[in-house]
Amino acid sequence: MGFNDSLQYYSERINGLVEKILLVAGIAISLILFLQVLARYLGESLSWSEEVGRYLLVAITFLGATVAYKRAHFIGLAGFGAKLGPVVEQAIVRLLQALTLGCFGLIAWYGTIYTVNSWDQTSTAVQMPMSLPIAVVPLSGAIFLLHILADIVRPVTHKA
Repeated sequence: MGFNDSLQYYSERINGLVEKILLVAGIAISLILFLQVLARYLGESLSWSEEVGRYLLVAITFLGATVAYKRAHFIGLAGFGAKLGPVVEQAIVRLLQALTLGCFGLIAWYGTIYTVNSWDQTSTAVQMPMSLPIAVVPLSGAIFLLHILADIVRPVTHKA
């Protein structure tokens, strides 16, 4: 298996794993919010439920964005380059890939720095290190980088 094939393979495998994690996180946030509503109806309060729900929502947002990128469900510029010819279309696609690679490289880099720096801070209700929920930022940035690199090594195809 060559380098290009390895990138494609790991990109697909990581995406499949993230989709499973999103399913579990979606079920978890639904159950937690249901229990929160039920507890308040019964006159009790789950002090941790809002905090955990918020962290799960952030994780679903960041990890879900990587799946959306992999499935190409983001708004794109497909029609713009196609009208100018295949050479211009390929140049536009490669430029956008390079800009996206740089953007998510910065997100992964600074997200890692922020995650390490927030290790001493603890969350209010759960009392866990804030680095744990913040770690989804550099993790999703790294997953984006993998997906983008897998796209860069794949030839640009003309879409009618």
